[in-house]
Amino acid sequence: MLETFQGRLALLYITIELAILIFSALLIYIFLSRQVYQNMDEVLLSQAQAIIQDLEHSNNFYWFSILEAYQRETGDSLELISANGTIQYASDKSIINAGGNAVSFALGQAMNGSPATFISTESLLGKKNMRVISMPIHQGHHIIATLLMAHRSSEIQAFFKLLYLVGGILGAISIILSSWAGYMMAKRALRPIKTIQKTARKVAHGDLSQRLPNHAKEREIEDLMQDLNSMFESLESSFKSQKRFTADASHELRMPLTILKGEIEVALRHPRDANEYRSILKQHLKTVARMQYIVDDLLTLARSDAGMLELQQQPVDLSLLLQEVGQQHLILFSERHIHLEMDIQDDLEVMGDSGHLERVFFNLLGNAHKYAPEHSTVWLTTYAQQEQISITVCDEGPGIAKQHQALLFNRFYRVDDSRARKKGSAGLGLAICKHIVEVHQGSIHVESDEGKGASFVVTLPLISVNPNHQARLQQLLD
Repeated sequence: MLETFQGRLALLYITIELAILIFSALLIYIFLSRQVYQNMDEVLLSQAQAIIQDLEHSNNFYWFSILEAYQRETGDSLELISANGTIQYASDKSIINAGGNAVSFALGQAMNGSPATFISTESLLGKKNMRVISMPIHQGHHIIATLLMAHRSSEIQAFFKLLYLVGGILGAISIILSSWAGYMMAKRALRPIKTIQKTARKVAHGDLSQRLPNHAKEREIEDLMQDLNSMFESLESSFKSQKRFTADASHELRMPLTILKGEIEVALRHPRDANEYRSILKQHLKTVARMQYIVDDLLTLARSDAGMLELQQQPVDLSLLLQEVGQQHLILFSERHIHLEMDIQDDLEVMGDSGHLERVFFNLLGNAHKYAPEHSTVWLTTYAQQEQISITVCDEGPGIAKQHQALLFNRFYRVDDSRARKKGSAGLGLAICKHIVEVHQGSIHVESDEGKGASFVVTLPLISVNPNHQARLQQLLD
Protein backbone atom coordinates (compact mmCIF):
# COMPACT_ATOMS: atom_id res chain seq x y z
CA MET A 1 0.00 0.00 0.00
CA LEU A 2 2.87 2.38 0.82
CA GLU A 3 4.30 1.86 -2.67
CA THR A 4 1.31 3.63 -4.23
CA PHE A 5 0.50 7.31 -4.16
CA GLN A 6 -3.06 6.51 -3.04
CA GLY A 7 -1.81 4.55 -0.03
CA ARG A 8 0.77 7.16 0.95
CA LEU A 9 -1.79 9.95 0.68
CA ALA A 10 -4.27 8.03 2.84
CA LEU A 11 -1.52 7.35 5.40
CA LEU A 12 -0.59 11.03 5.33
CA TYR A 13 -4.22 11.98 6.02
CA ILE A 14 -4.32 9.54 8.98
CA THR A 15 -1.03 10.85 10.39
CA ILE A 16 -2.08 14.49 10.11
CA GLU A 17 -5.50 13.77 11.57
CA LEU A 18 -4.00 11.81 14.48
CA ALA A 19 -1.46 14.56 15.17
CA ILE A 20 -4.24 17.17 15.17
CA LEU A 21 -6.35 15.06 17.55
CA ILE A 22 -3.46 14.50 19.98
CA PHE A 23 -2.50 18.16 19.87
CA SER A 24 -6.14 19.18 20.42
CA ALA A 25 -6.47 16.74 23.35
CA LEU A 26 -3.36 18.17 25.00
CA LEU A 27 -4.62 21.73 24.56
CA ILE A 28 -8.03 20.82 25.96
CA TYR A 29 -6.45 19.04 28.92
CA ILE A 30 -4.08 21.94 29.72
CA PHE A 31 -6.78 24.59 29.37
CA LEU A 32 -9.48 22.70 31.28
CA SER A 33 -7.13 21.53 34.03
CA ARG A 34 -6.02 25.09 34.67
CA GLN A 35 -9.62 26.24 34.70
CA VAL A 36 -10.67 23.39 36.99
CA TYR A 37 -7.83 24.02 39.43
CA GLN A 38 -8.55 27.72 39.42
CA ASN A 39 -12.20 27.18 40.30
CA MET A 40 -11.35 24.52 42.86
CA ASP A 41 -8.69 26.73 44.47
CA GLU A 42 -11.13 29.62 44.78
CA VAL A 43 -13.64 27.37 46.60
CA LEU A 44 -10.94 25.85 48.86
CA LEU A 45 -9.52 29.28 49.69
CA SER A 46 -12.95 30.63 50.55
CA GLN A 47 -13.75 27.65 52.80
CA ALA A 48 -10.31 27.58 54.45
CA GLN A 49 -10.48 31.28 55.24
CA ALA A 50 -13.89 30.82 56.85
CA ILE A 51 -12.62 27.90 58.98
CA ILE A 52 -9.47 29.73 60.03
CA GLN A 53 -11.45 32.83 60.94
CA ASP A 54 -13.73 30.74 63.19
CA LEU A 55 -10.75 28.95 64.76
CA GLU A 56 -8.80 32.13 65.43
CA HIS A 57 -11.83 33.71 67.16
CA SER A 58 -12.71 30.62 69.20
CA ASN A 59 -11.25 28.90 72.20
CA ASN A 60 -9.04 25.90 71.46
CA PHE A 61 -11.55 23.73 73.32
CA TYR A 62 -14.14 24.28 70.52
CA TRP A 63 -11.80 23.64 67.59
CA PHE A 64 -12.69 19.98 67.29
CA SER A 65 -16.42 20.66 67.06
CA ILE A 66 -15.87 23.49 64.58
CA LEU A 67 -13.74 21.26 62.32
CA GLU A 68 -16.24 18.40 62.60
CA ALA A 69 -19.06 20.71 61.56
CA TYR A 70 -17.17 21.98 58.51
CA GLN A 71 -16.13 18.48 57.53
CA ARG A 72 -19.73 17.25 57.57
CA GLU A 73 -20.88 20.35 55.66
CA THR A 74 -18.27 20.30 52.88
CA GLY A 75 -17.37 16.60 52.79
CA ASP A 76 -13.71 17.55 52.27
CA SER A 77 -10.77 16.13 54.20
CA LEU A 78 -9.45 18.33 57.03
CA GLU A 79 -6.30 18.08 59.09
CA LEU A 80 -4.98 20.40 61.80
CA ILE A 81 -1.27 20.19 62.63
CA SER A 82 0.26 22.10 65.52
CA ALA A 83 3.44 24.12 65.23
CA ASN A 84 5.43 21.28 66.79
CA GLY A 85 4.15 18.81 64.14
CA THR A 86 1.48 17.07 66.22
CA ILE A 87 -1.72 16.15 64.40
CA GLN A 88 -4.46 17.73 66.48
CA TYR A 89 -7.31 16.82 64.14
CA ALA A 90 -7.63 14.55 61.14
CA SER A 91 -10.90 13.71 59.46
CA ASP A 92 -9.45 10.59 57.80
CA LYS A 93 -5.67 11.14 57.76
CA SER A 94 -5.80 10.82 53.98
CA ILE A 95 -3.98 14.07 53.29
CA ILE A 96 -0.66 13.25 54.97
CA ASN A 97 -0.81 9.60 53.86
CA ALA A 98 -1.47 10.54 50.23
CA GLY A 99 0.54 13.72 49.98
CA GLY A 100 4.08 12.67 50.76
CA ASN A 101 6.74 15.26 50.04
CA ALA A 102 4.21 17.64 48.47
CA VAL A 103 2.33 17.92 51.80
CA SER A 104 5.59 18.41 53.70
CA PHE A 105 6.43 21.24 51.33
CA ALA A 106 2.98 22.84 51.87
CA LEU A 107 3.34 22.53 55.65
CA GLY A 108 6.73 24.16 55.50
CA GLN A 109 5.36 27.04 53.45
CA ALA A 110 2.51 27.58 55.94
CA MET A 111 4.87 27.45 58.95
CA ASN A 112 6.98 30.12 57.22
CA GLY A 113 3.95 32.39 57.03
CA SER A 114 2.75 31.80 53.45
CA PRO A 115 -0.93 32.85 53.34
CA ALA A 116 -1.98 29.93 51.10
CA THR A 117 -0.21 27.11 49.29
CA PHE A 118 -1.92 24.85 46.75
CA ILE A 119 -0.69 21.40 45.77
CA SER A 120 -2.00 18.30 43.99
CA THR A 121 -1.17 14.88 45.36
CA GLU A 122 -1.32 13.26 41.89
CA SER A 123 -2.25 14.23 38.31
CA LEU A 124 -5.69 15.61 37.65
CA LEU A 125 -6.83 12.33 36.14
CA GLY A 126 -5.30 10.19 38.92
CA LYS A 127 -7.77 8.13 40.94
CA LYS A 128 -6.35 9.31 44.31
CA ASN A 129 -5.75 12.87 43.33
CA MET A 130 -6.65 15.59 45.83
CA ARG A 131 -6.27 19.33 45.59
CA VAL A 132 -4.84 20.54 48.91
CA ILE A 133 -4.65 24.00 50.42
CA SER A 134 -2.29 24.76 53.31
CA MET A 135 -2.89 27.87 55.49
CA PRO A 136 -1.38 29.01 58.83
CA ILE A 137 -3.46 29.74 61.96
CA HIS A 138 -2.27 32.76 63.95
CA GLN A 139 -2.66 33.62 67.61
CA GLY A 140 -1.37 37.10 68.16
CA HIS A 141 1.71 37.37 65.98
CA HIS A 142 2.61 33.70 66.20
CA ILE A 143 1.70 30.73 64.01
CA ILE A 144 0.29 28.09 66.29
CA ALA A 145 -1.00 25.57 63.76
CA THR A 146 -1.54 24.76 60.10
CA LEU A 147 -4.79 23.82 58.41
CA LEU A 148 -4.73 21.29 55.57
CA MET A 149 -7.92 21.07 53.52
CA ALA A 150 -8.27 18.72 50.52
CA HIS A 151 -10.91 18.27 47.88
CA ARG A 152 -11.06 15.05 45.85
CA SER A 153 -11.32 15.34 42.04
CA SER A 154 -13.27 12.13 41.43
CA GLU A 155 -16.20 13.93 39.76
CA ILE A 156 -13.74 15.79 37.55
CA GLN A 157 -12.12 12.50 36.62
CA ALA A 158 -15.48 11.17 35.51
CA PHE A 159 -16.04 14.25 33.37
CA PHE A 160 -12.62 13.98 31.72
CA LYS A 161 -13.00 10.26 31.16
CA LEU A 162 -16.34 10.85 29.45
CA LEU A 163 -14.84 13.71 27.46
CA TYR A 164 -11.90 11.64 26.20
CA LEU A 165 -14.08 8.61 25.59
CA VAL A 166 -16.37 10.64 23.34
CA GLY A 167 -13.36 12.41 21.84
CA GLY A 168 -11.63 9.08 21.18
CA ILE A 169 -14.69 7.64 19.45
CA LEU A 170 -15.15 10.78 17.35
CA GLY A 171 -11.41 10.83 16.63
CA ALA A 172 -11.45 7.22 15.45
CA ILE A 173 -14.43 7.95 13.22
CA SER A 174 -12.64 11.08 11.93
CA ILE A 175 -9.46 9.10 11.17
CA ILE A 176 -11.43 6.43 9.31
CA LEU A 177 -13.34 9.04 7.30
CA SER A 178 -10.16 11.02 6.61
CA SER A 179 -8.28 7.95 5.40
CA TRP A 180 -11.21 6.97 3.18
CA ALA A 181 -11.51 10.54 1.85
CA GLY A 182 -7.77 10.70 1.22
CA TYR A 183 -7.81 7.39 -0.62
CA MET A 184 -10.79 8.40 -2.75
CA MET A 185 -9.36 11.85 -3.48
CA ALA A 186 -6.07 10.29 -4.52
CA LYS A 187 -7.92 7.79 -6.69
CA ARG A 188 -9.89 10.60 -8.31
CA ALA A 189 -6.79 12.74 -8.75
CA LEU A 190 -4.89 9.83 -10.33
CA ARG A 191 -7.67 8.97 -12.76
CA PRO A 192 -6.47 11.47 -15.41
CA ILE A 193 -2.89 10.39 -14.67
CA LYS A 194 -3.84 6.85 -15.64
CA THR A 195 -5.40 8.21 -18.83
CA ILE A 196 -2.16 10.06 -19.54
CA GLN A 197 -0.20 6.88 -18.82
CA LYS A 198 -2.27 4.80 -21.25
CA THR A 199 -2.00 7.44 -23.96
CA ALA A 200 1.75 7.81 -23.42
CA ARG A 201 2.21 4.05 -23.77
CA LYS A 202 0.33 4.04 -27.06
CA VAL A 203 2.44 6.95 -28.29
CA ALA A 204 5.61 5.12 -27.15
CA HIS A 205 4.52 2.13 -29.25
CA GLY A 206 4.26 4.31 -32.34
CA ASP A 207 0.66 5.51 -32.41
CA LEU A 208 1.41 9.25 -32.60
CA SER A 209 -2.20 10.12 -33.44
CA GLN A 210 -3.28 9.59 -29.83
CA ARG A 211 -4.54 12.69 -27.99
CA LEU A 212 -5.66 13.36 -24.43
CA PRO A 213 -9.09 14.85 -23.62
CA ASN A 214 -8.92 18.64 -23.52
CA HIS A 215 -11.04 19.00 -20.40
CA ALA A 216 -10.37 18.14 -16.76
CA LYS A 217 -11.83 19.28 -13.45
CA GLU A 218 -8.42 20.24 -12.09
CA ARG A 219 -6.78 23.22 -13.76
CA GLU A 220 -3.28 21.81 -13.30
CA ILE A 221 -4.22 18.50 -14.93
CA GLU A 222 -5.91 20.34 -17.79
CA ASP A 223 -2.78 22.43 -18.39
CA LEU A 224 -0.67 19.26 -18.28
CA MET A 225 -2.92 17.53 -20.83
CA GLN A 226 -2.76 20.53 -23.15
CA ASP A 227 1.04 20.61 -22.91
CA LEU A 228 1.26 16.87 -23.58
CA ASN A 229 -1.10 17.18 -26.55
CA SER A 230 1.13 19.92 -27.94
CA MET A 231 4.12 17.65 -27.46
CA PHE A 232 2.36 14.73 -29.16
CA GLU A 233 1.39 16.98 -32.07
CA SER A 234 4.99 18.17 -32.38
CA LEU A 235 6.24 14.59 -32.27
CA GLU A 236 3.75 13.48 -34.90
CA SER A 237 4.62 16.43 -37.09
CA SER A 238 8.35 15.79 -36.63
CA PHE A 239 8.04 12.09 -37.45
CA LYS A 240 5.89 12.80 -40.50
CA SER A 241 8.33 15.46 -41.61
CA GLN A 242 11.24 13.09 -41.05
CA LYS A 243 9.56 10.32 -43.04
CA ARG A 244 8.67 12.74 -45.81
CA PHE A 245 12.17 14.16 -45.75
CA THR A 246 13.74 10.68 -45.98
CA ALA A 247 11.42 9.67 -48.78
CA ASP A 248 12.00 12.89 -50.73
CA ALA A 249 15.77 12.70 -50.23
CA SER A 250 15.79 9.09 -51.43
CA HIS A 251 13.67 10.06 -54.43
CA GLU A 252 15.90 13.01 -55.33
CA LEU A 253 19.09 10.94 -55.11
CA ARG A 254 17.64 7.86 -56.79
CA MET A 255 16.94 9.62 -60.08
CA PRO A 256 20.49 10.93 -60.74
CA LEU A 257 21.92 7.62 -59.53
CA THR A 258 19.66 5.75 -61.96
CA ILE A 259 20.69 8.08 -64.81
CA LEU A 260 24.34 7.74 -63.88
CA LYS A 261 24.13 3.94 -63.70
CA GLY A 262 22.31 3.72 -67.07
CA GLU A 263 24.78 5.99 -68.85
CA ILE A 264 27.75 4.07 -67.46
CA GLU A 265 26.21 0.75 -68.59
CA VAL A 266 25.64 2.19 -72.08
CA ALA A 267 29.21 3.53 -72.19
CA LEU A 268 30.61 0.09 -71.30
CA ARG A 269 28.70 -1.82 -73.96
CA HIS A 270 31.04 -0.87 -76.79
CA PRO A 271 34.66 0.26 -76.92
CA ARG A 272 34.99 4.02 -77.43
CA ASP A 273 37.83 6.39 -78.11
CA ALA A 274 39.26 8.82 -75.55
CA ASN A 275 37.21 11.80 -76.72
CA GLU A 276 33.94 9.90 -76.33
CA TYR A 277 34.90 8.72 -72.85
CA ARG A 278 35.90 12.27 -71.97
CA SER A 279 32.53 13.59 -73.12
CA ILE A 280 30.67 10.89 -71.17
CA LEU A 281 32.71 11.60 -68.01
CA LYS A 282 31.97 15.32 -68.30
CA GLN A 283 28.27 14.52 -68.46
CA HIS A 284 28.60 12.20 -65.49
CA LEU A 285 30.51 14.88 -63.60
CA LYS A 286 27.52 17.22 -63.96
CA THR A 287 25.24 14.52 -62.51
CA VAL A 288 27.65 13.92 -59.62
CA ALA A 289 27.86 17.67 -59.00
CA ARG A 290 24.07 17.88 -58.79
CA MET A 291 24.05 14.97 -56.34
CA GLN A 292 26.78 16.61 -54.28
CA TYR A 293 24.77 19.84 -54.22
CA ILE A 294 21.73 17.95 -52.92
CA VAL A 295 23.80 16.13 -50.29
CA ASP A 296 25.37 19.40 -49.13
CA ASP A 297 21.94 20.97 -48.79
CA LEU A 298 20.69 17.95 -46.85
CA LEU A 299 23.70 18.15 -44.56
CA THR A 300 23.03 21.85 -43.94
CA LEU A 301 19.39 21.16 -43.03
CA ALA A 302 20.35 18.20 -40.81
CA ARG A 303 22.85 20.34 -38.92
CA SER A 304 20.27 23.08 -38.54
CA ASP A 305 17.70 20.62 -37.16
CA ALA A 306 20.25 19.29 -34.68
CA GLY A 307 21.26 22.79 -33.60
CA MET A 308 24.76 22.21 -34.98
CA LEU A 309 24.71 24.79 -37.77
CA GLU A 310 27.94 26.64 -37.12
CA LEU A 311 27.53 30.40 -37.40
CA GLN A 312 30.12 33.06 -36.82
CA GLN A 313 28.72 35.81 -34.65
CA GLN A 314 30.34 38.97 -35.91
CA PRO A 315 29.24 42.26 -37.44
CA VAL A 316 28.44 41.97 -41.15
CA ASP A 317 28.41 44.91 -43.57
CA LEU A 318 25.12 43.95 -45.21
CA SER A 319 25.24 46.82 -47.71
CA LEU A 320 28.59 45.60 -49.08
CA LEU A 321 27.48 41.94 -49.05
CA LEU A 322 24.34 42.69 -51.10
CA GLN A 323 26.34 44.81 -53.56
CA GLU A 324 28.81 41.97 -54.10
CA VAL A 325 26.07 39.33 -54.53
CA GLY A 326 24.30 41.56 -57.05
CA GLN A 327 27.50 42.24 -58.99
CA GLN A 328 28.22 38.51 -59.22
CA HIS A 329 24.79 37.95 -60.83
CA LEU A 330 25.07 40.71 -63.44
CA ILE A 331 26.77 38.54 -66.04
CA LEU A 332 24.39 35.63 -65.35
CA PHE A 333 21.37 37.92 -65.76
CA SER A 334 22.77 39.57 -68.89
CA GLU A 335 22.91 36.19 -70.67
CA ARG A 336 19.08 36.16 -70.58
CA HIS A 337 18.76 39.91 -71.08
CA ILE A 338 17.47 40.38 -67.51
CA HIS A 339 18.11 43.75 -65.93
CA LEU A 340 19.09 43.78 -62.22
CA GLU A 341 17.94 46.93 -60.44
CA MET A 342 19.69 47.46 -57.07
CA ASP A 343 18.58 50.02 -54.47
CA ILE A 344 20.73 49.30 -51.38
CA GLN A 345 21.15 51.71 -48.49
CA ASP A 346 24.60 52.38 -47.06
CA ASP A 347 25.92 51.53 -43.58
CA LEU A 348 23.64 48.58 -42.90
CA GLU A 349 25.08 46.23 -40.28
CA VAL A 350 23.73 42.96 -38.93
CA MET A 351 25.12 40.40 -36.53
CA GLY A 352 25.75 36.95 -37.98
CA ASP A 353 27.65 34.83 -40.44
CA SER A 354 28.47 36.53 -43.75
CA GLY A 355 28.92 33.21 -45.59
CA HIS A 356 25.49 31.89 -44.69
CA LEU A 357 23.78 35.24 -45.31
CA GLU A 358 25.46 35.40 -48.69
CA ARG A 359 24.05 31.96 -49.48
CA VAL A 360 20.52 33.20 -48.71
CA PHE A 361 20.67 36.02 -51.24
CA PHE A 362 22.49 33.84 -53.80
CA ASN A 363 19.56 31.38 -53.60
CA LEU A 364 16.95 34.13 -53.91
CA LEU A 365 18.66 35.80 -56.87
CA GLY A 366 19.27 32.34 -58.39
CA ASN A 367 15.55 31.60 -58.19
CA ALA A 368 14.77 34.97 -59.74
CA HIS A 369 17.15 34.15 -62.60
CA LYS A 370 15.45 30.75 -63.15
CA TYR A 371 11.89 32.00 -63.26
CA ALA A 372 12.14 35.57 -64.53
CA PRO A 373 11.31 35.86 -68.26
CA GLU A 374 13.84 37.31 -70.70
CA HIS A 375 13.94 41.11 -71.13
CA SER A 376 12.44 41.56 -67.64
CA THR A 377 13.69 43.25 -64.50
CA VAL A 378 14.73 41.87 -61.12
CA TRP A 379 14.86 44.24 -58.15
CA LEU A 380 17.15 43.93 -55.11
CA THR A 381 16.11 46.58 -52.61
CA THR A 382 16.52 47.36 -48.91
CA TYR A 383 14.35 49.28 -46.49
CA ALA A 384 15.53 50.09 -42.95
CA GLN A 385 12.93 50.88 -40.32
CA GLN A 386 13.66 51.32 -36.61
CA GLU A 387 15.54 48.18 -35.52
CA GLN A 388 15.05 46.05 -38.65
CA ILE A 389 16.13 45.89 -42.25
CA SER A 390 13.96 44.38 -44.99
CA ILE A 391 15.69 43.02 -48.10
CA THR A 392 13.39 42.31 -51.05
CA VAL A 393 14.15 40.26 -54.16
CA CYS A 394 11.37 40.86 -56.69
CA ASP A 395 10.95 39.42 -60.19
CA GLU A 396 8.43 39.59 -63.04
CA GLY A 397 8.03 35.84 -63.36
CA PRO A 398 4.86 33.70 -63.43
CA GLY A 399 4.18 34.30 -59.75
CA ILE A 400 3.04 31.83 -57.11
CA ALA A 401 -0.55 30.85 -56.37
CA LYS A 402 -1.86 31.49 -52.85
CA GLN A 403 -2.27 27.78 -52.07
CA HIS A 404 1.44 27.18 -52.70
CA GLN A 405 2.85 30.11 -50.73
CA ALA A 406 2.41 28.56 -47.26
CA LEU A 407 4.25 25.39 -48.39
CA LEU A 408 6.94 27.07 -50.42
CA PHE A 409 9.60 26.90 -47.67
CA ASN A 410 9.06 23.18 -46.98
CA ARG A 411 11.80 20.81 -48.00
CA PHE A 412 11.57 19.32 -51.51
CA TYR A 413 8.44 21.36 -52.21
CA ARG A 414 8.14 22.58 -55.80
CA VAL A 415 5.25 24.52 -57.31
CA ASP A 416 5.85 23.02 -60.75
CA ASP A 417 7.72 19.76 -60.28
CA SER A 418 8.56 19.08 -63.92
CA ARG A 419 9.76 22.61 -64.63
CA ALA A 420 11.80 22.68 -61.41
CA ARG A 421 13.58 19.44 -62.35
CA LYS A 422 14.47 20.79 -65.76
CA LYS A 423 16.01 23.82 -64.07
CA GLY A 424 17.99 21.59 -61.67
CA SER A 425 16.05 22.47 -58.55
CA ALA A 426 15.76 19.95 -55.71
CA GLY A 427 13.39 22.10 -53.69
CA LEU A 428 15.83 22.65 -50.80
CA GLY A 429 17.05 26.19 -51.45
CA LEU A 430 14.18 28.08 -49.83
CA ALA A 431 14.09 25.68 -46.87
CA ILE A 432 17.78 26.40 -46.26
CA CYS A 433 17.15 30.14 -46.60
CA LYS A 434 14.39 29.93 -43.99
CA HIS A 435 16.63 28.09 -41.52
CA ILE A 436 19.54 30.48 -41.96
CA VAL A 437 17.35 33.58 -41.60
CA GLU A 438 15.62 32.23 -38.50
CA VAL A 439 18.96 31.38 -36.89
CA HIS A 440 19.86 35.05 -37.44
CA GLN A 441 16.68 36.01 -35.50
CA GLY A 442 14.96 37.13 -38.68
CA SER A 443 12.09 36.02 -40.90
CA ILE A 444 11.40 35.36 -44.57
CA HIS A 445 8.13 35.32 -46.51
CA VAL A 446 6.83 35.60 -50.05
CA GLU A 447 4.37 38.06 -51.53
CA SER A 448 2.96 37.10 -54.90
CA ASP A 449 -0.06 37.03 -57.17
CA GLU A 450 -0.26 34.44 -59.91
CA GLY A 451 0.99 35.89 -63.20
CA LYS A 452 2.38 39.05 -61.54
CA GLY A 453 5.79 37.98 -60.32
CA ALA A 454 6.98 37.18 -56.80
CA SER A 455 8.69 39.16 -54.03
CA PHE A 456 10.75 37.40 -51.36
CA VAL A 457 11.19 39.57 -48.27
CA VAL A 458 13.94 38.86 -45.71
CA THR A 459 13.80 40.74 -42.41
CA LEU A 460 16.87 40.92 -40.16
CA PRO A 461 17.64 42.84 -36.95
CA LEU A 462 20.05 45.74 -37.31
CA ILE A 463 22.85 46.07 -34.76
CA SER A 464 23.46 49.76 -35.54
CA VAL A 465 20.19 50.80 -33.89
CA ASN A 466 19.38 47.85 -31.61
CA PRO A 467 20.98 48.29 -28.15
CA ASN A 468 20.74 44.54 -27.46
CA HIS A 469 22.71 43.75 -30.58
CA GLN A 470 25.15 46.55 -29.79
CA ALA A 471 25.82 44.98 -26.39
CA ARG A 472 26.16 41.56 -28.00
CA LEU A 473 28.61 42.95 -30.54
CA GLN A 474 30.64 44.68 -27.85
CA GLN A 475 30.82 41.46 -25.86
CA LEU A 476 32.14 39.58 -28.88
CA LEU A 477 34.68 42.29 -29.66
CA ASP A 478 35.94 42.32 -26.05
